[in-house]
Amino acid sequence: MATCALFLGACGLAGSQGEGKVVEATPTPSTVEVPAGLESYYSQSFKWESCPSEVPDGNKALCATFKAPKDYQNPQNGDLEVMAVRLGDEGASRPAILVNPGGPGGSAVDFVSENGDYMFTDKVMEKYDVVGMDSRGTKWSTPVTCLTDEEKDKQTASNSPDVSTKEGRLTARQELAELGAKCLEKDDVVKWVDTESAARDMDILRHLMGQNKLDYLGYSYGTFLGATYAKLFPQNTGRFVLDGVVDPSVSFEDLSKQQLAGFDDSIGNYVDWCNTYAKESCVLKEGEAGKRQLIDFLDGLRVRPLPTDDKDRELTEALAETAVFGAMYSTQWFDTLTNALQLAIRDANGNMLLRMADVLNERNADGTYGSNQTEAFLAINNLDYPLSDESQWSSAAKELKQISPLWKSFAWGDYTRADWPVKPVGKRGSYPGDTTPPMVLIGTTHDPATPLAMAQSLAKQMPKAVLVTQEGWDHTAYSSRASNCIKDAVDNFFIDGKLPENGLVCR
Repeated sequence: MATCALFLGACGLAGSQGEGKVVEATPTPSTVEVPAGLESYYSQSFKWESCPSEVPDGNKALCATFKAPKDYQNPQNGDLEVMAVRLGDEGASRPAILVNPGGPGGSAVDFVSENGDYMFTDKVMEKYDVVGMDSRGTKWSTPVTCLTDEEKDKQTASNSPDVSTKEGRLTARQELAELGAKCLEKDDVVKWVDTESAARDMDILRHLMGQNKLDYLGYSYGTFLGATYAKLFPQNTGRFVLDGVVDPSVSFEDLSKQQLAGFDDSIGNYVDWCNTYAKESCVLKEGEAGKRQLIDFLDGLRVRPLPTDDKDRELTEALAETAVFGAMYSTQWFDTLTNALQLAIRDANGNMLLRMADVLNERNADGTYGSNQTEAFLAINNLDYPLSDESQWSSAAKELKQISPLWKSFAWGDYTRADWPVKPVGKRGSYPGDTTPPMVLIGTTHDPATPLAMAQSLAKQMPKAVLVTQEGWDHTAYSSRASNCIKDAVDNFFIDGKLPENGLVCR
């Protein structure tokens, strides 16, 4: 479940960037005044040059690295290395839109290099280059490293403890604490990967790229990162589009409640779709009975996992949940999920659901993993979200149980995080939106991971922002293949600075 949560990159579709010659370039830094005490970071050498061969489609892009302090309050405590990728103009002389795909833990470098012509329309690409910066702790920027590939296999296949029991809750708490200890044992980077620090890294990159103001497209968790940047650097905030909004004011437990309701709604929609459009291959009953059937199937895998063609890997409840929940991020997954469930439920064969889980977990066919997204996801969230009071944990779990029978996958979040070895540094609260420049917020009516209510809430906190609503069931809305309504709203803002009508609904 956590694999795809708030992460567009693993759950979206890959495009391809056209062939083109890339030319190394050294930009002139911006003319904006830099923060006191950080002059050496804002004046460091910076050059766009050939990407490492391991970057997907990196031969069509330029890459650059720069140093950022581990601790912005005490820069003398050492540095991290941050990496960015750039697609577009040969000389890297045009303005750029910085993109973050979400997560936390998604690699923006990989996402941008693989999806350059999928994200933006030709109109936007004629004016802008596209830049992706891996946030500190993610794949290309001093990554959090906790597990070997073999240990990741074990973790992704391991069923969550039964948190409806005291013993299960204690086990879940111990398992997360042990994982955190492994992260800390390998490297202290796990201490420094909070979102505010990542936003400050973005400002160093903005300056080094030579832009007085930063233009930005953030998806999912990337909206929280973007909103954090705008709060810290309103004077440097250019044209921002936040798609699939994460409300900065919600607690970890409140986020769990909203997501649980969203996924429950989406699974009901999938069951209806399956019975309407895939009748011959749909093995689920109609309505609530079909949803119950799917939940019972997942529960049954806890006791009796299904065999697969890999004799060393069975389809466990955890892996099947990853496939099912991941498919809710995009209706384009529905056909694949239907065929996979048919094979699993009718023929007791877990092959297709296992392959889906591997794609979502970024596991390669040879057993290696393409990123550290799960480790980064946990490390960043555990720093960003303060723990609620222990007296609230039991009542929060009871509320989740009333929302959906899927509640066990979402329950006791703060309880299980209580012994993570690095204490949270983030704060939650209403956004001080009166200082924020105008920007575009996008919410989708039935987005399972970032429900529309969060975009509506942030719009109230940002008086100058406009809210655009997309009717639909996918996670996030904007791309080059979006509805004309969404494309026009975003493109006109990026190209001409023209805000769409506040309250616009795209059908």
